[in-house]
Amino acid sequence: MSWQEVNRNKWSKAFLTDLFTTASITLEGTEDAKMSFFRADVTGDCSLAMKNEGALPRPMFELKLELDWKVEQKVDSGKSIVEAKGQVEVTEFSSEDISSPQMRLVCDNQLPPGAGAGFKDLIDKLNEAVRKHGLPEISRMLADEFIAALKKQV
Repeated sequence: MSWQEVNRNKWSKAFLTDLFTTASITLEGTEDAKMSFFRADVTGDCSLAMKNEGALPRPMFELKLELDWKVEQKVDSGKSIVEAKGQVEVTEFSSEDISSPQMRLVCDNQLPPGAGAGFKDLIDKLNEAVRKHGLPEISRMLADEFIAALKKQV
């Protein structure tokens, strides 16, 4: 029996864009700071290889993602919000190594005019929370949620 390859490029780009732009991640090690994504750019190839009807489809993909993120932390008893921003570049996410996407974190460390040392310390703390807790959650979303949904796209 020969393998049949079903193209899922369009679906994967739409699914991943929606998955990330609707996500809200509470970051551990913060005072309930929320990480969200305001842009997701997905490039690459995605398909399902199928041997015969009834057999489990085999995901085949090599994708790259650029995720623009922000973290909002309420301060001053919830009267104000401090925001940290940056980008996660998923430089390689492939079916060869689903559980270990290659990622690079870029933090925008530009402080607003007049910001003091306390503000910088908070931004550094939020950036560190993204590194420690946000990146593993992105990896989980890709390995679990994306793969489970992709396998249903027969």
